[in-house]
Amino acid sequence: MILEIPTTITKIFETVLARMGNNLPQQWAENKTEFLIAYSGGKDSSILVLFFKYLKDTYNIQSPTLFYLSHGIRSIDTEEKEILQFLKSTGFPYHFVKKKFQNFLLN
Repeated sequence: MILEIPTTITKIFETVLARMGNNLPQQWAENKTEFLIAYSGGKDSSILVLFFKYLKDTYNIQSPTLFYLSHGIRSIDTEEKEILQFLKSTGFPYHFVKKKFQNFLLN
């Protein structure tokens, strides 16, 4: 599971929620709203996953489903192993898809 979210980041999440409307997470929990997060391994999608972990832990929203797609255009095996490890560590359902390399891209 993801380690504990630092207090400084938690405060930022609360500020974001205040701007969105504090009752939104309760509505998501009550309506059992489902979320799909396209995860790239970058900073933006990583903080989004942490935000949803915070929402799940604090407001008991549904676990989001994480989705990662490797286009197979370049070899990034080491990065993808780290991404897969992170996806597993969240405890959220996830899909890790590797698209087969397209030969016509070489022409």
